[in-house]
Amino acid sequence: MREIAGLLHTARAARDAGDLAAAIDHQSVAVERLRAGTNPLALAHALRHRADMLIDAGRADEAEPDCAQALWFYAQVPEAPPLDIANAVRCAACQAEAVGDVAGAIDLWRDARTRYAKLSDVFEAMTGSPANPGVAEATMRIEALGGE
Repeated sequence: MREIAGLLHTARAARDAGDLAAAIDHQSVAVERLRAGTNPLALAHALRHRADMLIDAGRADEAEPDCAQALWFYAQVPEAPPLDIANAVRCAACQAEAVGDVAGAIDLWRDARTRYAKLSDVFEAMTGSPANPGVAEATMRIEALGGE
């Protein structure tokens, strides 16, 4: 697990430095190592982050399987953190939006907004503010796409 943690850390550092190609490479190795393990939550989390990186790199079409798999793995674990699931739905919404699937993106943003709305206490504990950035972003993206 230490090797995987190192790969994830290196991927995060490369992403923070703007080197998405290196970030994706390191994240991909970590994903493959996690596939050989027994921690579906860690795999789901790593898949979601790789999807985010692919979307940021303009490779949203390649991110769709990671989004779908992350959501599937989260669904297999009853104790999956609701914020992680909401973030995975958000990632899928970003992916759909990036590939031009407006109707799919609106549906996913609505799902993300509903999930984030149930987490207002979590956001307040994290930020000290009653504002819910997940709901605000989802609402803005839905309206920008022509939804309600």
